[in-house]
Amino acid sequence: MSPLGAARVDRRTLRSAVLRALLALCLTGALLIGHGEALMQVLRAPLASLIDAIDPHHRVIGLSVTRSGADTVIRLDAGLRRLVVTGSHVTFADPRARAVITTPLAAFWLAPTALIALLAAWPAQRVIEWPLRSLLALPALALLLAVDAPFVLDAHLWALHRDAHAPDSTSPILVWSAFLKSGGRFVLAGVVALPLIALASRTAARVAAAPRSRAGEPIA
Repeated sequence: MSPLGAARVDRRTLRSAVLRALLALCLTGALLIGHGEALMQVLRAPLASLIDAIDPHHRVIGLSVTRSGADTVIRLDAGLRRLVVTGSHVTFADPRARAVITTPLAAFWLAPTALIALLAAWPAQRVIEWPLRSLLALPALALLLAVDAPFVLDAHLWALHRDAHAPDSTSPILVWSAFLKSGGRFVLAGVVALPLIALASRTAARVAAAPRSRAGEPIA
């Protein structure tokens, strides 16, 4: 193939990838606009359990999806179940104490949406790769939410302690939350997308290379 022909193929491939990504973004956006709030309502209990699992100091009193002005937000009501040491300050577990934080719901859909767009944009060698990617995406989407929403919500609680008693301090969960909110969600989507694409490609190749029986003969 001539360089000109290769350039045309490359442009066609790139154009197709961009169109698939845009279509995936439009469909995912429409789905989230129509059903994103209801989906998060279903996920509230697992997310609350994850927050309780990763943070032995706070307890989730309530996790809800609500409205704040024109925005849809996740509201976390939490209390203390053991004392918290922040710098030189000790906060004792008072059963009457309660912290309330809210964060935009849309932020937690960024990584899943980016993952879907990447899986749709990346060219496939075989048609069977598309359903394989779709199947592999389901647990990957759950993983992205699990390493994002519970940690970011819990980080807001720790930020309250830090801001009040040790503004110069930090912690791993605060670093992770800052990374996610400063573009890390897109990095995370890329890190998850690449092995999924490779796995789907290898699986499709094995299916294509599998021995087929001759007409009327059983497979050995």
